[in-house]
Amino acid sequence: MELYPLRVEARRDESLSRWLWLVKWLLLVPHYLALLVLWTGLVVLTLVAYLAVLITGRYPEPIRAYNLGVLRWTWRVGYYGYQALGTDAYPPFTLAEVPDHPARLRLGEQPAPPRWLPLVAWLAALPHLIILGALAGAATGGGVPLSLVGAVLLIAALTLLFTGRYPSGLHDLLVGIARWGLRVTAYLTLLTPRYPPFRLDQGGYEPDPDPDGPVAAAPPRQPASAAGSVVALVAGVLLLAPATGLGIGGGLLLAVDGDRDPAGFVSSPALVLNSGTAAVTAENLAIVDTGLWYPRAGDIGVLRVSVTTPSGEPVFVGIAPQSAVDDWLAGTAHDRLVGVDSGRAVYDRAPGAVRPAGNPAAQGFWLARASGTGTVNLRWDVTSGEYAVVVANADGSPGVAATARAAMRIPDLTALGAGLLTTGVVLFLVAVGLITLGGVGLGRRHGPPPPAGPVGPAPRLVPLAPTT
Repeated sequence: MELYPLRVEARRDESLSRWLWLVKWLLLVPHYLALLVLWTGLVVLTLVAYLAVLITGRYPEPIRAYNLGVLRWTWRVGYYGYQALGTDAYPPFTLAEVPDHPARLRLGEQPAPPRWLPLVAWLAALPHLIILGALAGAATGGGVPLSLVGAVLLIAALTLLFTGRYPSGLHDLLVGIARWGLRVTAYLTLLTPRYPPFRLDQGGYEPDPDPDGPVAAAPPRQPASAAGSVVALVAGVLLLAPATGLGIGGGLLLAVDGDRDPAGFVSSPALVLNSGTAAVTAENLAIVDTGLWYPRAGDIGVLRVSVTTPSGEPVFVGIAPQSAVDDWLAGTAHDRLVGVDSGRAVYDRAPGAVRPAGNPAAQGFWLARASGTGTVNLRWDVTSGEYAVVVANADGSPGVAATARAAMRIPDLTALGAGLLTTGVVLFLVAVGLITLGGVGLGRRHGPPPPAGPVGPAPRLVPLAPTT
């Protein structure tokens, strides 16, 4: 059987605590936080490595060492935690190989990946990702979330709790699934250009390497301190969120600004209204703190509602306090707008008789109103309160058919949007630079020095003989 370059091995503890797995999630919180930062760096550095392979045909060795270290750290945490529960030896906080730890992950020297591989690696890995998703993902059976990995792990944990034994077959299956996932990750990150096999290699150990195909690396270098690299990596990861938020916010503001008409209004899509009742209403529109976002009259805070009747019949549109509309339409059926589906209104029918509502224009509670034929435009300077918008026939008769649009006047957002977008892009580049600097520094710290000669096979993990 052909060996895969990434060697994933694990030594199962013969004596495991019955209850420790119940609290491992709490013990692993510091590792989860560290891995959140490390995996963010892995994603960024993998994209950098993709560009390097596309342009130069070479995979930067410090990035390879960093990404391999993250996978190594991840495997130790997973083997201790809820990926296998195979050991009670707490995982160390390091990217380096720890020879005496029960969970090990090693990779020998790899050839340069083809320049085209970054363009297709993610696509080629899709079949593996679908299978792994089916193994580890949750399906629903009888209302209970299920998955193969979760079910196997649960059975193993309960067996350990009640009998003090961990079934070796379940352990080997979980390690095999984890090994498959790590191989696919190594391929996606281009740690190795070798396509992973569609094979579930169970068990804690892989076959010994061929004599002419060593997989071991020389002992890693250990510079004096990694503090600067760690600070750079953490700072870069923390900068990513605000940089992304500012960039997206600036882009959205520019997109909204591009939709402004010459009068400064941004309109909603057209909404088709059809009702057999006397009115269509949009109710319980709560507006608060207008003083905070209404700096000067005419600049922002003007609402425009445009209503067009296809038949040319006179139409009425008005805005009033919610309580006044409730009193006026009490006992009269009307359709309350609750949603939109493909440009058509979705209603909730208010109880009452289907009857005329009377002449709406004769009511004295409207804060703004407009009526007429063709297209009718209502304008209202927004103020705080709870309001309702009413569309009805001008005579209040049942049977409303119209097309409505709402628009809000906003100021020119070009400068603000461009400023936020520019700031976001600059911060993003700084974040990527810091992550690259920190990751490369950590990779150099834990990567192998240039080999002085042929490297022999790495020592194989030997399972401990059970004591009697």
